[in-house]
Amino acid sequence: MKRSAAIIVILIIILTITLFVSLNLNKEYIEKQKEILANAQIVLADDENKRVITIEDIILYSGDFEAVLDTSTTEPATHIYTGVQLKELLNKNNIDFQNKIIIIKAADGYSVAYSSEEVSIDKNVYIAFMEEGKYLGGRDSGGRGPYESIVVSDTFSNRRCKWITEIEVK
Repeated sequence: MKRSAAIIVILIIILTITLFVSLNLNKEYIEKQKEILANAQIVLADDENKRVITIEDIILYSGDFEAVLDTSTTEPATHIYTGVQLKELLNKNNIDFQNKIIIIKAADGYSVAYSSEEVSIDKNVYIAFMEEGKYLGGRDSGGRGPYESIVVSDTFSNRRCKWITEIEVK
């Protein structure tokens, strides 16, 4: 009995130490993600370069589009969004995405991958920053932004990524 109690205590101590080490190792990454979100930036990366995209860069090529929003708590409804087509954003930044995978990463660690074929389809994959004329809002205020990826052809809203901080092309 004493032996099993000692083993449990040792395991709890090891797990606690592991937790604190993990938090400290990820602290810099977490702070960088918060900074990117606070400044409404996206890190755009390919095999050769990393650059920072700002809201001004996205507004420059943006336009309105319609997409269905279907959540677990709401009925499907068509909304008007403002954003830029992902393919246009990549092309304007001289990033070759043909025959590659485009990975959208969020501040909370979530990511979604899109094929170059679906990104190449006209008016299909967008990086949105407004819904119904209002900014998407930040994570801290219960919003989905400053940016959210939207696949127009996905009528169930399953392939969206909110709180975008990075777009990686591999």
